[in-house]
Amino acid sequence: MRRPRSPATLGGVRAAAQARPGLRERKKQRTREAIVRAATRLFAERGYQATTVAEVAEAAEVSPSTVFAYFPAKPDLVFALLDAVIESAQRRVVGRPAGERADDAVVAWIRDDLPVVEAPYKELMRALPSITADPELQAAERLRMARFEDVLATAFARDLGEGAGGMRAHVLATIALRGMAEVWDDWYAHHRGDLNLDLADLAARKSAYVREALAAGRAAIELLPSPVS
Repeated sequence: MRRPRSPATLGGVRAAAQARPGLRERKKQRTREAIVRAATRLFAERGYQATTVAEVAEAAEVSPSTVFAYFPAKPDLVFALLDAVIESAQRRVVGRPAGERADDAVVAWIRDDLPVVEAPYKELMRALPSITADPELQAAERLRMARFEDVLATAFARDLGEGAGGMRAHVLATIALRGMAEVWDDWYAHHRGDLNLDLADLAARKSAYVREALAAGRAAIELLPSPVS
């Protein structure tokens, strides 16, 4: 007799079926990836400020208007991966099935979904630490990371029965976010010279660390005083 699937599993199957892109969407995704690859190569070779959108368009064999259609502002070229990651987290973690805890959804998303999102952007991942040293990009990155934190906080807030701006929700969101970032920093320091970045290994390390960190965070937030007198 077959065991019934859990709500989380069924939800994941339904989400995967709904997320399967059609021919037109796959073509658009290929164009997007080609533009990002061209931009990454030029930014790494010449520097972000010294590279124009027109040069990116020429390298990607598209028109400048096509580049702007996909990436309305120049920094969007650099943060294409981060934007895709945030969108993926919004779908999977905030949109998780009823009955699935946010902690479990975050860990499953990191382990199962994140490597798929990252796969087309390996060149960008390798080049990002040097490209994002530009002050303009650092400001744009901070805005995106704040948005990422808000997405995760929204997911945790549902479990905690509080608003998305609540302290406890943001503590857990920060733990998840910084946990992923710190594992990446350590992993990249040891693997940046690898011919092929092993994203599955990276995701496994991230998910294991974030699972433990969130468990500790859950215990810690219980010690926070209530703001209600």
